[in-house]
Amino acid sequence: MYQPKLERLLRLMKMQTGNISYSVNDLSDRLNMSIRTIYRYIETFRQAGFVIKKRGDFIRIDKSSQYFKDIRQVH
Repeated sequence: MYQPKLERLLRLMKMQTGNISYSVNDLSDRLNMSIRTIYRYIETFRQAGFVIKKRGDFIRIDKSSQYFKDIRQVH
């Protein structure tokens, strides 16, 4: 079963936990999502227990987040 919303959430999460910081506009352009959708998905991450840090126009999932280490682990 194809789950486009889940795919978009995971793509955003991958970008948010990588080594490069992206502005909201960059994320919107790279993921082909509206800025409103980016903010909605970021709020979904926050509600799931992730710590979200914002500096200017840049938003990241903070490394202090409960699940950050699990996501970043390479198996």
